[in-house]
Amino acid sequence: MKVVDANVIIHGRGLNEKLVTVPEALEELKSGSARTGLNSFNVETRICSDENLEKVEEKSDEIHSETSEVDEKLLALALDLNTSLITDDKGLQNLALHLDADVEGFMDPVTDKKLSWKMVCSQCGKSECNCGATQIRKLDQCNPV
Repeated sequence: MKVVDANVIIHGRGLNEKLVTVPEALEELKSGSARTGLNSFNVETRICSDENLEKVEEKSDEIHSETSEVDEKLLALALDLNTSLITDDKGLQNLALHLDADVEGFMDPVTDKKLSWKMVCSQCGKSECNCGATQIRKLDQCNPV
């Protein structure tokens, strides 16, 4: 059993194992061909635990990840089930690596770096700034996996 994102369901070929996803990922399947992919697999939907979702959200905030709510629920579900998450979403892969979760690429290899960002002022580049300018993400750490 593996947890999968919508992209795997849309493009999934050659997957013979049971697949699990969150209900919100199925809502991302809008086109007829995407729905066809869903019908060709044994896909079960489950809801992740609040405990692991909170853990994922905290790590996401800590590293300033740009993952979506659906992405974070998928990762929390993989942690709940103690199974692999299959995704080609590099941001989601990165967040999974920060949580020591098992992650697999589908059509692309898994990222080989753990990245984290910090928020800085768009005008002066400082982390602590009171000028009111927009905060932007800036790469803070890049560590090989």
